[in-house]
Amino acid sequence: MACAIGKSMNYHHPAAQELAHIAAMVARLEQLVQGERLDWKGTIVTQPDYWRARINGIADLPPGLQPQVDTLLARLDAIEKANRHR
Repeated sequence: MACAIGKSMNYHHPAAQELAHIAAMVARLEQLVQGERLDWKGTIVTQPDYWRARINGIADLPPGLQPQVDTLLARLDAIEKANRHR
């Protein structure tokens, strides 16, 4: 389940660019979990908490991006939950 940036979103806004990068990485983590190939100890970038911190660290978040933030955080929760049940 990929998270797209809305058509009205300004891709040049630093927060939108950061969220686009994070969304791509979350999609990759979802693929790894589905294929049972996610190694939490592999690197920091395979840990949902790393991506939560990146999301929460975005300064000057435009209100229009909040729904995407909420979706990404929910996806990270799902990744963590799925990996716990392996």
